[in-house]
Amino acid sequence: MSIFNDLKQQYKFGDVPQKLIFINVLVFFVSIVFFFQFRFGAFNYPTWLALSSDYKEAVFFPWTLLTYIFLHSGPFHLLFNMIFLFFIGNLFYTFFNTRQFLTVYFLGGFFGGIFYLLYSYLFGHSSFLVGASGSVMAIFIAVATYSPSMPIRMPFIGYVKLWQVAVFYVFVDVLYLLSDNTGGHIAHLSGSLMGYIFSVLMLRGIDISKIFAWEKKKNTTFKKVYKNKPEKKYQSVRVKDVNVTQRQIDEILDKISKSGYDSLTKEEKEFLFKENK
Repeated sequence: MSIFNDLKQQYKFGDVPQKLIFINVLVFFVSIVFFFQFRFGAFNYPTWLALSSDYKEAVFFPWTLLTYIFLHSGPFHLLFNMIFLFFIGNLFYTFFNTRQFLTVYFLGGFFGGIFYLLYSYLFGHSSFLVGASGSVMAIFIAVATYSPSMPIRMPFIGYVKLWQVAVFYVFVDVLYLLSDNTGGHIAHLSGSLMGYIFSVLMLRGIDISKIFAWEKKKNTTFKKVYKNKPEKKYQSVRVKDVNVTQRQIDEILDKISKSGYDSLTKEEKEFLFKENK
């Protein structure tokens, strides 16, 4: 099976953090083609994609409050955010679901952008904002607030509590408020605040992600009654084959959910690819 098909299967059966990583990496490579200025060694993103510090531009291109999240200033900016997203995303799913993840992720980025615009307006800051850092920090602080005593292993340090790591990252952002990237750290802290508020409300039984939940259309009280047709003999053989195949698919999907797509054998990957054609 080709590398492309392998990546396609990983994207299809991966969780939301994995899908976001795929999307961010893809956008980064596309951005190199269209927006990277090799002469200056930097990206020159258009104002209809990156979030401009000029609030008038943001009003004219309101979607940039979300699109800027998928843009990055360089490979290390992208790498750090995606590694952090991968690990903290798995921790988030220990306590929350996909709807809650998406709510925290995008609201963290959205409010990071709002406070960046507010700071730029008040202090005359002129630049643009890119990166998923505010969204990732929202996810991280949400987990740290909900389960502060969770132990995690840090390289060269050993086991520490999650709240200690969270305090360190927030402290660094506060410390760097006087740096050249004040607006970026404002966005990080705003995302952190969003994650904190989300978990505080969750601990009080209030799930703000339900605002974005759509109720399924209720079935009518009238039910149609169908008369079963007599089954033919050859149908039992076909049903048995289908059941066996479905059972194999279910076993493979269970394996993916527990250990990830990479844990599948070559035969299992080929079987899954064949059944999804």
